[in-house]
Amino acid sequence: MARRADAGPGPGRGAGRDARRGEQQLDALGDARRRDIVALLADGAVSVGELADRLPISRPAVSQHLKVLKEAGLVRDHAEGTRRLYGLDPSGPADVRAYLDRFWSNHLAAFAEYVGEDAVRRRSGAPSDKAGRGDESERDRS
Repeated sequence: MARRADAGPGPGRGAGRDARRGEQQLDALGDARRRDIVALLADGAVSVGELADRLPISRPAVSQHLKVLKEAGLVRDHAEGTRRLYGLDPSGPADVRAYLDRFWSNHLAAFAEYVGEDAVRRRSGAPSDKAGRGDESERDRS
């Protein structure tokens, strides 16, 4: 995966790591087969063979997809007897959430500021930003 110019500091150096991991996880989930695998793993840990039996792809292809998901921190594996079982990493989605929260927090703060300013205008009787724009809800009431 090519490093983006806005990726921030290198690996392991603060909040930028969470954002990069979140990007890596979203990239990994961008493939439909990987999303299928994640959905199947939501029911519990299974072997590569069991996944291949439930998907229209070969065992080697399942293994490659699992490798990408594991590198992204979404899947983990463990040995159980002679089999290796794969399951979802419960801490995996945290980095995706941190990546997305970075955007939402900015938008939510702007929305909260707007709502607060609008409430102050309404209490003071000052016209809102919508005055004079022909607000559709005003026209619909006519």
